Amino acid sequence: MGKKAEILKELTGTDFFSLAKKEKHPRTKIRLLALGHVREGKSRNEIANMFCVTTQALRQWVNRFLLKGLDGIQEGFRSGRRKKLSTSQEEEFRCAIEKLQQEVEGGRIRAIDIQRMLKEKFAADYALPSIYHLLERTQMHWLTARSKHPKADKEAQEDFKKTL
Repeated sequence: MGKKAEILKELTGTDFFSLAKKEKHPRTKIRLLALGHVREGKSRNEIANMFCVTTQALRQWVNRFLLKGLDGIQEGFRSGRRKKLSTSQEEEFRCAIEKLQQEVEGGRIRAIDIQRMLKEKFAADYALPSIYHLLERTQMHWLTARSKHPKADKEAQEDFKKTL
């Protein structure tokens, strides 16, 4: 019995197409569909072209399924890019933002101000959209009250409201 026949024999016990219909993760779904076509006896090149992958990737999927079963083709954890600020630095960042807000006499802190502060204090270069993501991640809501002019006299404003 050839190697292809052995692989087909090992794949016969699983209905990959029905598993693919239930699968939520798209990469795992593609792997299940590809294995279903392997089980049907289609050629490696045909399946690789169908799913826009290399034949080597297809071979790896089959081998991982044979070694580990369905767990072998599940999408694993992807770490992604590391944070520019560590967890302890994020807490310092929160304190620095609150201090910066208190130092501002009138108006609000802008993302450009935060960007400048991050560059100077933490040596972290953030793009403006990333600053908003950082604020969200540190649970700092970016909703502010109406700004107050630094020379505004609160008593004069209250007197004006009474005489109006």
